[in-house]
Amino acid sequence: MSAVATPTLALPSLVPPAQPVETIRTLLRREVAAILKDSMPVLALVPEDKVYDHVMADPILLEQAFRVLRANPELFKDVLTTPQRQLPANDEDPLWCGRTLSDVVALVVRACARRYFKKRLKAPKFRPLRQPQIGFWRSLGMSLGLADPPAPVRRKPQPSAGDKLYAAMRDLLRYEWQVPLIPAYSTLSPQLVNSLGEKLLEYRDPLKVQLLSDYATESALVDGKLPLLLSDAHRLMSAASDNINAEVLWNVCQKMRMAALFPGHDTAEMRKAVSLVAATSPAALKLLMPVLGDDIRKFTLYLFTVYGKFGPARYRQVLGTQCQTWVVEGMAKRVAKEPPLAGTHEEMKRTIESWLDSTLETVVTDEGQRTEMLGALEGVQDKAPTKE
Repeated sequence: MSAVATPTLALPSLVPPAQPVETIRTLLRREVAAILKDSMPVLALVPEDKVYDHVMADPILLEQAFRVLRANPELFKDVLTTPQRQLPANDEDPLWCGRTLSDVVALVVRACARRYFKKRLKAPKFRPLRQPQIGFWRSLGMSLGLADPPAPVRRKPQPSAGDKLYAAMRDLLRYEWQVPLIPAYSTLSPQLVNSLGEKLLEYRDPLKVQLLSDYATESALVDGKLPLLLSDAHRLMSAASDNINAEVLWNVCQKMRMAALFPGHDTAEMRKAVSLVAATSPAALKLLMPVLGDDIRKFTLYLFTVYGKFGPARYRQVLGTQCQTWVVEGMAKRVAKEPPLAGTHEEMKRTIESWLDSTLETVVTDEGQRTEMLGALEGVQDKAPTKE
């Protein structure tokens, strides 16, 4: 008796729900919350029915949740599926619920932003409204049941500052990369958001978004001008040469509060540093500009961190007129190997210092060149000896 293989019947396509958005919200609160609780140690002690609210109230946790989704999409295969019961190939593939993953991401980002804005920008507290005074005869009638009390005076509900900001930003909140920017977004005014429109999506650095909240920056943007700290490094350059304009550099340092990053640098020391950094060789600038020149703050911070690490004399030796081109090439290659600088100015400064510490070890391979450079640098004093 021969065995006959039974043909495998394809499962029918999933039918989209009548209310896709409500279905998505329900899945997020139940099935997705359960997956995240099992996958994120930070949620281990959170009750499962509180996981959704716990994550949505904290942009940092939501960012981690998105990382779990991107790193392990198979964990979500029972909820994140196409009508044919397959994982979507990309964010634009229709899901069984009738929406795409991009739609779900936008829904989640907006929900998180709305909660954060309402919490961060609380509604102002008003004094209680004065209620109408009741005369003697009205009071007597009320006590006898012959008159009704006057209707209480109520204040008309007003949208809070968080509601206004969310209304201005709602259509711009679409992408998961915006989640870590939500705290910075909360510092913006609805007027600026409306003025920038889609241009706001060009700013992906939290520090740059925070800069937008500065009154002078906001005024410049509303007037259609590009503020200095939102420019690229080419704004530092003199129009008639390939050198740094010292006055523009000084202005950038003041706006970045650079002196606070370098303890012991008073105004005189900062002026000296600006003068020396402004004299950086065009050859060195040409090598560093491609890897750092997209952001005037990062470019300036890099040069000043090099100055702080090397000292005035060594900086002049390596990046000055007699530029040690091969050393600067090594520095540029080290920067190019790393992810873009991110975080606060203090964090970026520490990152740059670690790059400088390891530049010789990771880039210089010729022992003769290394010895020659170290000898040249060691032979230069950081400070000229004081005259008696």
